[in-house]
Amino acid sequence: MIRILHTADLHLGAPFPSLGEAEERRQDDFLQTFERLLTLAIKNDVQLFVVAGDLFDSPRPDAELVGKVQAGIKRLADRGILTVLLPGTHDNTVGADSVYRRHEFPGAVLLSSPTVEEPVGLEVAGQEVYLYGFAYRSFVSDAALAGMARRKPEGIHIGLLHGSRQGSPEWEYRKKDLPFALATLQQWGLDYVALGHYHNFENLEAGGRLYACYPGSPEGKRFGENGPRFCALVTVEPGRATVEPLPVGTRVLDELTLDLSGSETLQAASEKIHELRSSDLLLRLTLTGVVEAPLDLKALHARTAGDFFHLEFVDKTHLFDSDFARRIETEETVRGVFVRRARQLMAEASPERRQVVEDAFREVLIRFQSFGGGAS
Repeated sequence: MIRILHTADLHLGAPFPSLGEAEERRQDDFLQTFERLLTLAIKNDVQLFVVAGDLFDSPRPDAELVGKVQAGIKRLADRGILTVLLPGTHDNTVGADSVYRRHEFPGAVLLSSPTVEEPVGLEVAGQEVYLYGFAYRSFVSDAALAGMARRKPEGIHIGLLHGSRQGSPEWEYRKKDLPFALATLQQWGLDYVALGHYHNFENLEAGGRLYACYPGSPEGKRFGENGPRFCALVTVEPGRATVEPLPVGTRVLDELTLDLSGSETLQAASEKIHELRSSDLLLRLTLTGVVEAPLDLKALHARTAGDFFHLEFVDKTHLFDSDFARRIETEETVRGVFVRRARQLMAEASPERRQVVEDAFREVLIRFQSFGGGAS
């Protein structure tokens, strides 16, 4: 029996231009999470620290970042923990200047061949362990999945694969790099397959047996990677593996919906948002409901953004059905004429165009409001 800390998709060095001044802090979060993974490996007395692709967000990370990773691998090696690295899609080995061609990672086994000719044999905790994995390269690796099949009856056999599982919830919206099915993994006869590429935690099981696991990204990179993030603490023995998810993320991403119906002022809307505040939260907030005055999102964001690490709005509120819109519709003003025309456009619009009209309606009324109303 051996113990593994399995992670993937760390995306160290990823850019976050939408975060503005907070971009560098968010990049530091990812490094803190990497350090936390190392600490968890040490505390849990694992023998292998396995990264199943996309340790880096780019095949050409800067030298300072590479140095920090090298230092982390040495920290594990000094405690007798072997690191296993598999290049992914982001940190691929295609270019001559890719990170795994330009830099050495002492204390790590790098599975950089585009095919598996023979598994890498190791002695781990007094047991024979065989590692199967390849760095995908188009045309060269097209038949490489067949090379993942178990070669020997004895020992513990572990695969690493950075690819897309058919039928996964992420199959529909992520690029389908190196597609495979659960049946493919079953045919290989390996004791455990450490997966990467999909960013949410998923165990792959059949017939009461665990075959593989996606640990997900240990730090949420984009919305959709919401809530707690994990790595996988894996116990492997011949013919059997068990996985314990360990929480690991530094900050949390979330997407929520807030009904602003009845919020007649910017202050009232702000107070509802304040109730969600968390300095470690990156929040995408969808605003809904019928509002009684045009909602100035820039002003609302200025009042509330300081309650969060990052806050962005998706405005789905409605003004058409508000008392405010009905009241000004009868005005003999430019504003009143606009509302009547907008109502006509809405009545004539296709379902696909109605949201466009609603958005324009809201934006123009905000501008009327900011310039002092609707005098003709």
